[in-house]
Amino acid sequence: MSTTRFRTAALTLAAAMAATVFTSSCGVSHEPSGNGKGRQPVTRAMPLPDAEIRATWPKEQVERGLAKGMRLPLEDYMPGYPDVVDAENARDLVRQACMQRLNFKFTPEPSGLRPAASYDAMNMKRRYGITDRTEAALHGFALPQAGTEDDSTSEEDAELAREDSESSVPGWDEAMNNTCIPEANAKVGVLFETDLAGDLASESYAATARQTPVRSALATWSSCMAGHGHRVKSLDDAEGRSATSKPSGLEPGRAEVSMATNDVDCKQAGRLVETWFKAEAAYQHQQIAAHRHELDAEKARNRKLSERTRAVLAVRK
Repeated sequence: MSTTRFRTAALTLAAAMAATVFTSSCGVSHEPSGNGKGRQPVTRAMPLPDAEIRATWPKEQVERGLAKGMRLPLEDYMPGYPDVVDAENARDLVRQACMQRLNFKFTPEPSGLRPAASYDAMNMKRRYGITDRTEAALHGFALPQAGTEDDSTSEEDAELAREDSESSVPGWDEAMNNTCIPEANAKVGVLFETDLAGDLASESYAATARQTPVRSALATWSSCMAGHGHRVKSLDDAEGRSATSKPSGLEPGRAEVSMATNDVDCKQAGRLVETWFKAEAAYQHQQIAAHRHELDAEKARNRKLSERTRAVLAVRK
């Protein structure tokens, strides 16, 4: 499995973005003057995710399926999805206020409106491929909350068009890069300034995949899949075939649903998920012991980031 499974949409959330304390100078928007001087632009307030939206966010614990209740040791050192979203939004609020002060318009789309698939970079629910038979029967290998490709594309196009329009104003880039991003870094912090926990999680997955118990469980799974007519060599192979069999966003066909449900059933029959989880948990405990100082420092930085985030968001509220 590639490490991209760990770095899902949830957590590819603008690792290089930054922000400043939000002021109350928001309202109806109009375009700034071409050089950022003269009449100050009034920027619309950035709406933050409300309680209803936050209720749709991924949960810290896997709630059903073969990975139900599983949590690996390194997750204690990873920022959760709510923390990441709040930090991104706090930095955007700060940058927005900074650009407003410099007579430029900056109207970012809030993070968290379209929830990511996983709570953190471990992606426990799908770390060992699909593990929820109910979801497999309904969606095949696709993620239940994924929108259609057309919707995603149109939203991305609109966001890019907005960014291009705002940043095309002379002096905009200089103001953002030289003033507002540094201001944001100082007042909120930088997401994923280091990511040792994520790097170690990738290492633990690859290392335990080579261990005898896991290799045996994978062989049992593959043999079981072959018995159902699916000749697949790896977990990625099973999911990859479905990904290329239909356009993204369409309802899965019977063949994909059959393969996905067989996949979960074969993992359960061979105890693949619990075997791999047990191997990784033991391996990660060793990693933590070997990197305790660095991991504790990373955790402290994440905690400080959360404190500064709460302070910025409290001003907004």
